[in-house]
Amino acid sequence: MIAGMLSSAATAAPVLCQNIADNHMILDSSEVSACLDAGIGNISGNPGNDPFLLGVGAGFTLASKDDAANPFNIMTTQNGSMGTWSFDPSYWLANTGGALGFKFGTGNQPDEWFVFQLVQGVSSGSWDFVNVHGGGGGLSHTNLYTDGSGVPEPTTLSILGLALGLIGLSRRRRQ
Repeated sequence: MIAGMLSSAATAAPVLCQNIADNHMILDSSEVSACLDAGIGNISGNPGNDPFLLGVGAGFTLASKDDAANPFNIMTTQNGSMGTWSFDPSYWLANTGGALGFKFGTGNQPDEWFVFQLVQGVSSGSWDFVNVHGGGGGLSHTNLYTDGSGVPEPTTLSILGLALGLIGLSRRRRQ
């Protein structure tokens, strides 16, 4: 088991979000699989004005936000330009995909928000914000987005199995 843990740590790599000439973030590939988007403005979680949800995140919806409705208990820490993040692992009971968005106060210096695709099942990690432009740098809030790819409920699967069984029986009776 220890060897498995060491090999997974050895294969982890930094996932860069945005051009290194601008403000950017780095998370670990054991926590996130990709940077989905970054930009200037506010990732509010509101589908009417959230630049992530209006752009590449059009299929996502807000699941939790650490400074508002927070059903999955997103928690973050910040120590200088680094910190940690976590949310309730129960999120993964109803979802197979998700994204985590970070919003920093930088005085509108590119870039100030970053959204990463989560590795399925991961509910905690660490972050590093590189503030190239030097304005602000405090973490404002963190959003947890769901991509709507829920996990089928056991009841749904049972009903589907029952229906297929009944169809099979009715065909047998006809023959």
